[in-house]
Amino acid sequence: MRLPIVAYTLFFLVIELRSMRMFIDVRPYGAGFDWEIALASGARASAILFLALLAVFHLVRARPTMKSRGLTPRASALAGLTLANLVFLFPRAEDSGTLHLVSMLLILGGNYFCLVALLKLGRSLSIMPEARRLVTDGPYRYVRHPLYLAEAIVLLGIFLQFRSVPVALIVIAALGFQLLRMHYEEGVLRAAFPEYAEYARRTARLIPGLY
Repeated sequence: MRLPIVAYTLFFLVIELRSMRMFIDVRPYGAGFDWEIALASGARASAILFLALLAVFHLVRARPTMKSRGLTPRASALAGLTLANLVFLFPRAEDSGTLHLVSMLLILGGNYFCLVALLKLGRSLSIMPEARRLVTDGPYRYVRHPLYLAEAIVLLGIFLQFRSVPVALIVIAALGFQLLRMHYEEGVLRAAFPEYAEYARRTARLIPGLY
């Protein structure tokens, strides 16, 4: 399963790299420093970094000890994983220095938290609802799904670069499927690890004190 997912991610990574090159090429050479161009470039580079991180970590996953059964959990996982990339097929909105800055900060912050969660997970990263090992320290001490929270932050930052109704619908759908993905993933973890019930009781799913 990992090879098609990695290939899919790399496809959009190439699209973003080409878009970044075109964005830079159309700017007049020797025109001097421009904050809006710098912020727009930083926002795009942040999105490229996020795609690259996903591709790398999907390549090194370990084999699962338990998997979910049925088509619905797998379909939800695939939709949650792949839908968001479709936003890169849409044109970006008009340049806005302030929004590019916010976008870049959100994506870089989300990337940082993604990296922290991924490094803690190591080879336990899953695409489908699967159990490899139970991680309850690091960021997992505060929320049960820090990786999904980080991805949601990144998606918000990416949306600010596009700001259109179709992209908003894609982002909302992707987040909805990610919530389903969490539900099925927790079911597998409860079945695989008896201690997960106690961990879930004392740890928020996504936002401490709220959810």
